[in-house]
Amino acid sequence: MSGLALARYLLGVAVVGCAAGAVVTLTSVPAAPVPAPIAAPAAVPGPRAALAELDTDAAGERVNVLRVVDAVTFDARLPDGGPVIRVRALGVQPPGTCYGAQATTFASQVLDRRAVTLVGEERAADRFQRRLATVTLDGGGDYAVLAAEAGIARAYATDAAPEVMPAVRAAQDRARLAERGVWGVPCRGAATPNVPGTRGAGSR
Repeated sequence: MSGLALARYLLGVAVVGCAAGAVVTLTSVPAAPVPAPIAAPAAVPGPRAALAELDTDAAGERVNVLRVVDAVTFDARLPDGGPVIRVRALGVQPPGTCYGAQATTFASQVLDRRAVTLVGEERAADRFQRRLATVTLDGGGDYAVLAAEAGIARAYATDAAPEVMPAVRAAQDRARLAERGVWGVPCRGAATPNVPGTRGAGSR
């Protein structure tokens, strides 16, 4: 065998030997577990995104607010000179006797004599014969989120669309941390029930 042939033979043997050793090494050392990806916390949907997820037949019904009764209740006239109905905004409830008057004043400043859109089933009503609806303001904002953010109402999921509640609860948490409205002095979040005869009566 020539020297060149011998060199090639030895090189081939060495390569095979190294490859075999690598296989043994790879098979004998357990592979390190791959850590599972850390999921990012779910973002709280904004009021517009939450309203877009509502399962409704239309974009809603635009009405004109005639009179605010309390933080979540108002009288409104239906389009084209239709009848006056009483509306109960879903997603929040009024604060009760403690901060109730201030909450009603705030709601009047936001809603009184303004056009809003009612989103929800037209036939939905509560035991007070108020129409139940998510109330959206001009620009697409949810009134419940605004009210919770201002501390004039508490998050209240009954009858509300589940899609809108995360944004309402997040707004309430911010108000509580900032001690705004009912979360500040003197109420400190007191959930005093409404008393018949007050501005907030019959609003639960």
